[in-house]
Amino acid sequence: MTRFKCVVSYKGRNYDGWQSQLNGRSIQEKIEEVIARIAQERIVITAAGRTDAGVNAHGQVFHFDCDKNLSAYKWQGAINGFLPDDIHIMSVEETDERFHARYCVRMKQYDYRIQMGKYDVFSSDYAWQCPYDLDIERMKKAASWLIGTHDFTSFNSSSLKEYPDQVRTVRDIRFEQTGDLLRISFTGKGFLRYMVRMMSAQLIEAGRGKIEPEDIRRMLENPSRTGIRRNAEPQGLTLEKIDYFEIPALNEQGMVREFLFDDILPAGKDLAELEQAVRMRNLPRTYALSTRHSQTILGVFEVMAESGTIRLYDPAENRETAVSLIPQLQDWAAKNGFAESFSVTVSSF
Repeated sequence: MTRFKCVVSYKGRNYDGWQSQLNGRSIQEKIEEVIARIAQERIVITAAGRTDAGVNAHGQVFHFDCDKNLSAYKWQGAINGFLPDDIHIMSVEETDERFHARYCVRMKQYDYRIQMGKYDVFSSDYAWQCPYDLDIERMKKAASWLIGTHDFTSFNSSSLKEYPDQVRTVRDIRFEQTGDLLRISFTGKGFLRYMVRMMSAQLIEAGRGKIEPEDIRRMLENPSRTGIRRNAEPQGLTLEKIDYFEIPALNEQGMVREFLFDDILPAGKDLAELEQAVRMRNLPRTYALSTRHSQTILGVFEVMAESGTIRLYDPAENRETAVSLIPQLQDWAAKNGFAESFSVTVSSF
């Protein structure tokens, strides 16, 4: 069985969102129908997240498992051959069972586009046609309150029963204007339902002068399910791109993965430095050893040219977890061009 990672772009105007619907008008169903036609069996695809009705995607990611003897290149051509012209597979690559489109996400970027000035028929599929004058500096001031870790209960429609913890981290919000087109880019690890559209709606309200930028702070400090519940129009929103972290080893006991934003880092290390080393394949480089589900950091995996060392904070408690991951780390090293003599040892700090 081979796992394939796919990147797909689509226009959301003609669909009721990503997730399967009873009426069959979802992006997921269209793609699954095509893959089933090629594979001659039902294949369920797993996506990085769900976009709502009318929302677009430039870089949505999904994976599927199949034992049909087709290369990634042929899968891409075959799927695109049967898809409608408003859905297109941008890339397909072989991966392994450690990759998961939903659980391995490091960061997502959503862009909200606003067409200011005159109505533009050519941008109407991907930008909200704004009939109001907007003060962009006021919008930027309002956006500054949203950056960081907050309780976003006032800015989403996910129920507290389903998601009792509505604390999320917005890493960055950037504004870029080209002519009359304004793009607001929201970056974070994960967003709740309608969260980006509701944040966008309030930024627009600030730009119109309907609220003060500081009102955003008050909404965050006083979470409410009964406050302003307005969503920005869906066609302005695009899931722009998704960034994934690397997982050299994974089992039920633990995992070796890249360090992430909320992790406690090794002494003297900077997250940007750690990410750069992995991205550029530099040596030495350092990964985190963590539990699989709670993501508690147990130690580090330090990689040199011919060896790797798992260093544990609590050797007595976590040695068994570390040892259980060694065969996968040896296999990872072989697949990534390390020396045949590459070995992994376990020690303490």
